Amino acid sequence: MIKYIIENSKKHPKKTFLSYQKNKYCYEEFLFQIIHSSRILSKYKTENNRLVGLLVQNPLEFLIQWFSCNYLGLITVLFDPKINQKDLQKAVNFTKISSIITERNKISLVKNLDLEINFIEDSAPISLCNNKIYSYDWTNHETTTIIYTSGSDSNPKPVELSLNNFISSFNCWNYEINFTRDKIINVLPLHHIAGISAIFRGLLSGSPILLIDSFKSKVFIKECSRYKPTIISLVPTLVYELLKTSEGINCLKIFRIVLIGGGPSHENILNKCLEYKINAFVTYGMTETCSGVSGFWLLKNKNKLGSVGKPFKNIKLYVNQLKDEYSPLYIEGKIVSSGYLYDKRFNFKINSGDYGKIDDDGYIYLKPLRNDRIVSGGENINPLEIQETILELSSVIKCSVIGVNDIKWGEKVIAFVVRKEKIKEHEIINYCKKNLSSYKIPKKIYFCEDIPINVMGKVNKTKLIQSVKDP
Repeated sequence: MIKYIIENSKKHPKKTFLSYQKNKYCYEEFLFQIIHSSRILSKYKTENNRLVGLLVQNPLEFLIQWFSCNYLGLITVLFDPKINQKDLQKAVNFTKISSIITERNKISLVKNLDLEINFIEDSAPISLCNNKIYSYDWTNHETTTIIYTSGSDSNPKPVELSLNNFISSFNCWNYEINFTRDKIINVLPLHHIAGISAIFRGLLSGSPILLIDSFKSKVFIKECSRYKPTIISLVPTLVYELLKTSEGINCLKIFRIVLIGGGPSHENILNKCLEYKINAFVTYGMTETCSGVSGFWLLKNKNKLGSVGKPFKNIKLYVNQLKDEYSPLYIEGKIVSSGYLYDKRFNFKINSGDYGKIDDDGYIYLKPLRNDRIVSGGENINPLEIQETILELSSVIKCSVIGVNDIKWGEKVIAFVVRKEKIKEHEIINYCKKNLSSYKIPKKIYFCEDIPINVMGKVNKTKLIQSVKDP
C-alpha cells in the first residue's frame, strides 16, 4: 500500500489524495503524516508475527495509522469501532495480537485487555528527529491487513489480504467501470472491505477521495453538492434512505456510478433507480474476495433485476448443478484471499457460502434466503448468536431469530420468544445492546406460546411468522 503513497508523492506531490472536514491533504503532506506517526509507532513492541490491532473511528486517523503500520511492515488487524467488549476480547484472544492502536474514547473498551495500548491522542506533537525509519519493502503475496467477516457462523473469521489481492481487485473494477478523472466519496466504514477498497481504488487511479464520518442523509447531500463526486459505494439500506426524498434522488442522479452491494437489493429499490435513471451498478462480493466479483449496469440490463450480474474479467464463478438448480457457488481468481488467519487456506478458489444458478447469458442468481444467515444493512448476521444471547436471560424459555424481507434493510432481524415470566421487550433489547454489536440487535421482539418445528426438528419459519400479526 505504502509504495503507492510514496510514488504518488514523488510524481504528484501537491495533488489531493484525501479531503476530510473541509481540509485537503495532498500526497506530500499525507506521507509526512505517515512518517511522523511511523516514528512514534516504531517505539512500541510488535510481537507475534507483526500483528497490530487497529480500533479507530475517525476515518482520517484510521488511514494515517493504517498506512503507518504498512510503512513499518506491520500487519493490521481491523476491528469494528462499535464492537462490544465480549467480541473484542474474543478477537484479541484469537489473533494473539500484543498491541492495539486506538482512541481515548475507547478506553473503557480496551482498559481490561492484556495489551500494549497506543492512544493516538497521546502521540508526541513532534517526531523524534534521531529516530531513523525506513519503508518496509512488501512482496505482493505477503498478508498486509486482516479484515473480519462475520460469515454464516458466530466464530470470527479474520481474512488475510495481500497487496496482490487489492491490485487484482482494482484491475477487475477498472476494467468494468473505467476510472477516469473521478472523485470518490466514501461513507462506508473503513474496517469493512467495501470502505478500504474505495481508498485503494482512489490511490491507484489517482482519484481524490472525500471521507465522511458516517452516513446522515442531509449532511451527505450537502457534501455531495459541495464536493461534486462521481463515484459512491452504498449498501441498499443507504440507497433506500436517499430515495425517500426528492433531494436524495437528485443527489444520486449526479453520480457517474452508484455502486450498490453488501447484500441483496429489494426489487422496489432497483425499480426506483430505474424510474429516476440513476446510474447504478449492482455488485456482489465478499471480504474473502477483496470486494466485488460480479455485477451489472442496471439501466442497460433491466431484465436482470434479480441477478448479481456477470463475473468480472479474470474471475471465474461457477456452480456444479444444472442451470435451473441452485447449488454451491464457487469463486476463482487472484482476488481470493490466501485464507483465514491460523486456519483454512485457499488456493485462489473459495466456496462462497451462497447458493447460486447461472442463466444462458452468464448472469448469476443467488438463492433468496438462507436459514443460517441474515443479511441486514450490508452486514452478515448469524441468528444463532442472537438466540444464544437472549436465552441467557433466566425469564426466557425458548427463542428463535429469523430475518424477514424488508425494503430498507434487505432483511430485518426479529426474535420470537417464549417466556416463563413477564419479561418486557425493552429489557430483552437492552440486554442485547450490552452483549451484541449494534447491527445484530433485533428490530422487534414477538412473544409467543411456543416455537413451531417440523418433523426434522427444525424451526418452521412460515408458521412462526403466521403466529403473530404483521412481523
